[in-house]
Amino acid sequence: MPPVEYDLVIIGATAAARTAAIEAVNLQARVALILPQSASWQVYPQSDFYPYALAQIAKYSRSNQSSLQQLSSYPWKYAELANDRIEQQSSPALLAAMGVDTIVGMGEFCRLPHLAFNINQRSLHARAYLMATGSMSHYPLIPGIQAAGYLTLVGVASLLANRLPSLVDGKIPLRWAIIGTESIGVELAQTLAKLGCKVKLIVETAQILPYEDLDTAQLIQAQLEADGVQIYLETTVTRVNQEHKAKVVSIGDDSIAVDEVFIALPDRPFVEPFNLVGVGIDYNIKGISINKKLRTSHPQIYACGSVCGNVLGGYHSQSLTQYESKIAVHNALSRRKIKVDYHSYNNLPWAVYTDPPLARVGMTINTAKNSDRKDLIILRKHLKNCPQAIVDNITSGYCQILVTRKGQILGAEMIGQNAPELIQFLALAIQQKLKITDLTTFPCLSPSYTEFIYQTAQEWHTYVSKQPQWYEILKWWNLRNR
Repeated sequence: MPPVEYDLVIIGATAAARTAAIEAVNLQARVALILPQSASWQVYPQSDFYPYALAQIAKYSRSNQSSLQQLSSYPWKYAELANDRIEQQSSPALLAAMGVDTIVGMGEFCRLPHLAFNINQRSLHARAYLMATGSMSHYPLIPGIQAAGYLTLVGVASLLANRLPSLVDGKIPLRWAIIGTESIGVELAQTLAKLGCKVKLIVETAQILPYEDLDTAQLIQAQLEADGVQIYLETTVTRVNQEHKAKVVSIGDDSIAVDEVFIALPDRPFVEPFNLVGVGIDYNIKGISINKKLRTSHPQIYACGSVCGNVLGGYHSQSLTQYESKIAVHNALSRRKIKVDYHSYNNLPWAVYTDPPLARVGMTINTAKNSDRKDLIILRKHLKNCPQAIVDNITSGYCQILVTRKGQILGAEMIGQNAPELIQFLALAIQQKLKITDLTTFPCLSPSYTEFIYQTAQEWHTYVSKQPQWYEILKWWNLRNR
């Protein structure tokens, strides 16, 4: 097994691993990308784009008022095509053309005589190694569910894409039980309901999307229920049995007969096959232990992404993993290390692709309400007052911007048309440390949805005008005596 020398060996078939490979090539490094493949792990799990694809399918169904009998395979096939085109932007062939040595297979670290990664009768030596294997669905601790069978995102995407167009001939499950609080469960529940399926969403928490503000969660819940989703809150699944052609989900003294069960529980880090213990890497059920430079307990091995268990606002975030992967590559290849700015985690945008979508950035409204700070102000505006929304006949949604009494923007939350796009404008404002007064002077087209941010920021003037005269005098005095 002759050794092969690299500057960086990256292990993972995730978006974070591919981002890291491209970043390393741009730094003129010699890179090997290991794409783990086994019966339980696909080379390119098609999950990064699917939340958005699901939302687009649901929107297509609503706009065309497709009935169960009329539904064609077009929206699913379109989502598959779009996902494939996105994957091609960082496909193994393209990475190879850029100079990345892509290797498919399962391998493991070895410690002696020197640290290396062994795969396909090859021993890969490198200055540094990067674990970006991500996370994968695991066996849920529900009695009987393994025998009855269940689906996760990759499985349901393949099922729906391959078996449409006919939902009415029994090829596609019509009755679904979705178990868990992950956002993909909420997105899938709405999509399936809009496509004519009977969906039951079962969560153990007091609200869906437990990391969101209660008002926000209730608004999304109301929309799901209007679309036909039956929601069970504070409900524990005690058992799942296979009876004839149906799966029976037991919840307390009641039971639900469904055709398919989808698990929307948190994934676990994908670490077991790589002999991390043998090279002294510390990890637990939450992920690999890393320091602020994204280095593991082994000085030559770094890690980034969901394999470390890092989350954004309670959920895994692609923007967070890409942010980490660039820092991990820099630290692996450079002597001058930089630390991850954990404060910046809160300033990365995040979205739930329901219809209407939810997006937020920075400090959440829920966190603000539970904090002891007395200088926080919530500026709120309903989307129905936006001229573009009036033109498009959009009546549901709102924008909330969290600011201090000095006008510093701490966070924002939006529900409504184009919320994932608009939240990025507010993310930039937070990153550049703009004040809320800067947004009130922002020139924007009218009518447009960007105008909605301007309108929300204008609520600052309403707040200031309500302050008593002594407050303005005190503010003037503080500025004068700085």
